[in-house]
Amino acid sequence: MEDFRAYSPEDVIYANLRETGERIDMICEQELAHLRELAAEITKDIEDDPELAASLPELFPKTAEPVFEGLTQNADALRGIRPFRTAWQHFRLCSEVCRRMREKKPIRPEVFFPEPDELAENALERIAYQRSSYADTAYLRFADLLSIPRAVYTHSFPAACEEVYNGLCEYCLLPLENSSEGPLNSFTRLIDRYELKIAATCDVTAADGSRTTRFALVRRQLVPIAYGEEREERRFELSLPPDASPSVPILLCVAELCGLTLSRLDSRPHPTEREPRIHTHMTFDTQNGDLPTFLLYLLTQAPESEHVGYYPHLK
Repeated sequence: MEDFRAYSPEDVIYANLRETGERIDMICEQELAHLRELAAEITKDIEDDPELAASLPELFPKTAEPVFEGLTQNADALRGIRPFRTAWQHFRLCSEVCRRMREKKPIRPEVFFPEPDELAENALERIAYQRSSYADTAYLRFADLLSIPRAVYTHSFPAACEEVYNGLCEYCLLPLENSSEGPLNSFTRLIDRYELKIAATCDVTAADGSRTTRFALVRRQLVPIAYGEEREERRFELSLPPDASPSVPILLCVAELCGLTLSRLDSRPHPTEREPRIHTHMTFDTQNGDLPTFLLYLLTQAPESEHVGYYPHLK
């Protein structure tokens, strides 16, 4: 038996913390077992090719916040921990649901996206853009992704967006940023205003190397574009309105748990609102992550979030 009389107060506190940690580990083991049981119940009646948005019930319904009576000194700290604890539970449940679904059939990210509208045949693979040497180069890069691409020249970038918005063209080209000015906010606002989705991006560098411009191939619908090179970067971008729940820190925490890598975080007013509010835009690299689990989390826990694009970045 240990002689605690030889312990310093710090040693006693460390021993108490270790004992508390062991109890927490036991509780976590029980919690994981319950989450697996819940995932089994949720998925047992789903068909091999499920429409997840319609088939899955709300995962882990929100419960009343705990009351921290008699813990005045610790209440604020406990309330700060609670959202991250809940997010971890939601993540574990979504991960287990996706794992069980994969046992039946691979889960494609597009299962979580809205069903696309049908386009007129004469609009398919038409790309509208305002000509320049940079835009022409970007067009040729993106054309390699399509079967029978056709160019449509417009007098302005908004006019190119109008072609897509009105269903006359499937795609249009927009510059997003360049190495001398940074983000080109007027063009990202066009994407928001016309509710377009990013289908692919590429960088175009001047012949003398003085400037690089990033272009986006955008369309009305969030449909992953077919491309053959698995090694190409694949990115997922979303927009979150202010005061949304879960918050930005919670979503970033869950994305990290899913193995996604944050590549960009910025904010901008959303022009489709009567009184534009500042929305947060997050872009993630998805190569080494579990995107379906993150998409299921967004579907069930963050319905206010908007998918902006799932796309390759062409080297």
